[in-house]
Amino acid sequence: MKQMILPGVFLVLFYLLIAFFGNQMLTSTTEEKENRVIEMILTTIEARTLIIGKIISLVILAVIQAVVIVVPALIGYFGFREKLSLPSIDLTALPVDPTRILLGALFFILSFLLFTGLLVAIGAAVPTAKEAGGFFGIVMMLIFGPLYAASLFVSAPTSSFVVFLTLFPFTAPIPLLLRNALGNLQGWEIGLSIVILSITTFIVMSIAVRIFRFGALEYSRKLSLKEIFARQ
Repeated sequence: MKQMILPGVFLVLFYLLIAFFGNQMLTSTTEEKENRVIEMILTTIEARTLIIGKIISLVILAVIQAVVIVVPALIGYFGFREKLSLPSIDLTALPVDPTRILLGALFFILSFLLFTGLLVAIGAAVPTAKEAGGFFGIVMMLIFGPLYAASLFVSAPTSSFVVFLTLFPFTAPIPLLLRNALGNLQGWEIGLSIVILSITTFIVMSIAVRIFRFGALEYSRKLSLKEIFARQ
């Protein structure tokens, strides 16, 4: 059980960042469109550079806000543990599995980039933050839906359903991070999931740049995929 703690940190971090800051990632672009801020920015910088900078800034902001929440909690725990009679945690006794920790970090980074790119792309494609909100629930369902099958990740990790959730890129983050913490990922699943996630993340980021390029200045209607790929 203790071996789950360190790899499981990436699962908790992914859950918190997406749950608390996912909507901010989605609406940041639409709000800039509604305020016409994006129009001025795109006159001085390329769309690709802007969207990469936006994604990096969102990631940094999310991490900073997470640190602001976690650090005071840790200070409070270690500073007032004895007064509040809280159970002690011996961090030096935690087993360290470098492979699972590195895999957890890789799955976390790929998953976070994938869904950040997806949310920014949706925000660029729709004209208002209100319309963007309708897509947020769908994205959240894809991400967190697998949690309803969490018991299967323990009792039947080799079942076809669990393997599908693990390999399908838009449902993979939670299964991958959880099963990595549990230590029941098979070698071929690890290799194939990394390839699929990497390719999907690259495709989504490329599409996000294209949508951002043509959709950021559309204020009155949603762009269709046909329009996005037809434009040069």
